[in-house]
Amino acid sequence: MVNAYDELSEGFERIVKAKGLLSAKVKCSILAGERLKLPSGEYLAARGEEVILHAEVDGGYGHAFTTSPKEFEGRVGDVLNFVRGGNCERAIYFATLNAALHKLRMVDGTIHCRQGEPEACGEELAKQILSRFGKARVAHIGYQPGHVKALAQALGPEMLYVTDLDPMNVGKVKFGVEILDGSRNPEVIGKADVAYITGSAAANGTLPSLLESCASCGLKPIVYGVTGKGACKILGLEVFCPYGHDSL
Repeated sequence: MVNAYDELSEGFERIVKAKGLLSAKVKCSILAGERLKLPSGEYLAARGEEVILHAEVDGGYGHAFTTSPKEFEGRVGDVLNFVRGGNCERAIYFATLNAALHKLRMVDGTIHCRQGEPEACGEELAKQILSRFGKARVAHIGYQPGHVKALAQALGPEMLYVTDLDPMNVGKVKFGVEILDGSRNPEVIGKADVAYITGSAAANGTLPSLLESCASCGLKPIVYGVTGKGACKILGLEVFCPYGHDSL
């Protein structure tokens, strides 16, 4: 299997070369989570443990969530190899990827939702799962409180497997569901009927292995959230992000 980051790198480079964006300016700045006015401190961004990297490319905007933020100014061409760097570089890469594809109108809704929208997103997710998959066993990679609350109510806690990388969440019971350590992702995916993977997995380096686990189990991966929007476009993955915005 081709590594997802190799496929992304080749695809993004091909697009920006074809569209003449290699020398376009990119500026990445850090947005604090309180700007989003999220509904509770359950959200990492609301507590400041995770922040948004906001990228601008010639009128296109893109967000990427990260725990390792770094401001950046340069050219799109400077960013192309950042996907193979550390967490700081990957956050710049995926924010820039989103902004560039947003500028080209290849993706939309690349700005994070705010206020009560993350809760409404969970309700929409529960509706989608029930209508498409019925009372399926769901692997939810990443703890998004609005999602977990709605899915636990709609499916029952016993049908939901939730993993996270934040030690503050691991081992806790949220809405009747124990939050498992992300090291158990392959096990959890192997038990599920469908997998919803946080777009933050692209920025933190875990996306390729998660996609490989899904492929080995014959499981459909669906990526949720703004961070993965551009990646999903290039990789041909389904994305769930009904409340993304096109501007701040």
